[in-house]
Amino acid sequence: MTTRAFRNQAGKILKAAGLRRTPGRTEIIELLLQAEQPLTQEEITTKLSTDSLDKVTVYRALDAFLSVGIVHRIETGNRVWRYAVCSCGSRKHCHPHFICKSCGRVECLTGVKMPIVTEIKPGYQVEEQETYVKGLCVECSNQNSLALKGRFNG
Repeated sequence: MTTRAFRNQAGKILKAAGLRRTPGRTEIIELLLQAEQPLTQEEITTKLSTDSLDKVTVYRALDAFLSVGIVHRIETGNRVWRYAVCSCGSRKHCHPHFICKSCGRVECLTGVKMPIVTEIKPGYQVEEQETYVKGLCVECSNQNSLALKGRFNG
């Protein structure tokens, strides 16, 4: 997809959500659409082409996106939120996430159905549900295999 196509898609997403299409918001959504994995607020701020968007502005934009369900955030256990464009239109997670225990890579597993918890204790109300799969990504798994092979063949 071209940069122009990502920009057009970002504009459509913002319009459909009823949010103002400012250049900053459009660029943040465009950046998230292009990203291969969910990004932290710091990564988003660093990758923006304009210096006019400070951390607070990026935070406010992400918060607005969350409130209308066009992004979701993932907490990976290190107290840092990661953000990704969400195609389901809900703040609730519609798919699980993979977290590499070696390099920290996070991926949305959009093709995987998430189990839905329907039976909980009486009086409890589920507001959000998150499912994480943890292990080694392809790169770390390959490095681990090579290291083991070298240890036994060396």
